[in-house]
Amino acid sequence: MEVEVNEIDELLVELIERIAGELGVVIYSLGIEGEFTDEQLSQELGVEINDVRRVLFAMYELGLAAYRRTRDDETGWMEYYWKINYEKEREVLKRELEKTKEKLEAKLELEDGSVYYICTNGCIKVRYEEAMEYGFSCPRCSGMLEFLDSSEAIRKIREEIDKIDEMLSMLS
Repeated sequence: MEVEVNEIDELLVELIERIAGELGVVIYSLGIEGEFTDEQLSQELGVEINDVRRVLFAMYELGLAAYRRTRDDETGWMEYYWKINYEKEREVLKRELEKTKEKLEAKLELEDGSVYYICTNGCIKVRYEEAMEYGFSCPRCSGMLEFLDSSEAIRKIREEIDKIDEMLSMLS
């Protein structure tokens, strides 16, 4: 399970697309150096200024963009001067991967530390204690609650954690 640099780039694109949409990927891939205004970018790309602002603020929340704000003396309006933080992409990826890993580890602990039962009609998944309270009968449809073998889910979670560990080691 070797992780290549291309996978890191793909992961970055996937992260930006998830957070800022396709327009975020377009803006990030432009490779803009220095400051620019949202208005300049909107005109250059031929998209609504509100869409550009939404994307830039999403990228700001992620840490991939920064801005400074000034007041236009003529109009009195606030102007935003943006900069894309290309130098922070590895730091951002590392932080997001660590967050995902923490969530997976918590899920693994739950899956590994509990016995689950599932409704034969797929209504609910409950822990053993709850299944006992329900008399192994689904509270929604009265179907039978059957033992759920979590070993495959546990294996997949561990695989994902291992893959994240490999990516994190590449980013360090």
